[in-house]
Amino acid sequence: MFSFHAVMLDETGCEFGVSIYSASHADAAEQLAEDYPESRIVQLETTGQSRQREADLYHRLQREMDGEQPPYDWD
Repeated sequence: MFSFHAVMLDETGCEFGVSIYSASHADAAEQLAEDYPESRIVQLETTGQSRQREADLYHRLQREMDGEQPPYDWD
């Protein structure tokens, strides 16, 4: 089982977050669709993917603060 976090959009246009344990990304998406039929998934990622995205953002911002300009050398 993996821990997933979803950003959902409800029928009024408001965002809300949901955490779910599931065997796969597809199973998590299916379960969310069943549990929240009036809403749609905006973003669905594992906890590890969330951490990596946040780390990438931090490093990009740090490079900008250090004076580097896009595109960055990501190697």
